[in-house]
Amino acid sequence: MAQGTGDRLKRAQRLVAVQEQMRRAAEVELAGIRERAAGIEADRARLLAALASSDHGPMLLEVTSRRLRSLAAQATALEAEAAAQAEAVRERGLAKKRAEALSERRADDHRREADKRDDLERLDGLAARIGRRDASLP
Repeated sequence: MAQGTGDRLKRAQRLVAVQEQMRRAAEVELAGIRERAAGIEADRARLLAALASSDHGPMLLEVTSRRLRSLAAQATALEAEAAAQAEAVRERGLAKKRAEALSERRADDHRREADKRDDLERLDGLAARIGRRDASLP
């Protein structure tokens, strides 16, 4: 029985480690999405600045307008992706918390099992001493 609680504890601890890795991976992906969104925003700002400072503004207006619409669409898609990834990060964090709680319960089970084993060994030792003492009485 003690081996079973030890195995369950080890599995629960591995689950915590895996959940932590998955949460970190989701955070890294979210950071990448946010970097891409920042890049799109920088492109948009550069286009607007170039258009504002150019003497050929009216000629570039149609091309710039199409590019700005494209950048806006990309930014909107990335915002949705970032929101979904933020939710995934939150879910990974909750899953990690659940795994930690399970691991703590398994550690408590393991500790109780070890305490029970120790108590039984002490009782066996006491019973053996009492048995020897009773056997030595006339």
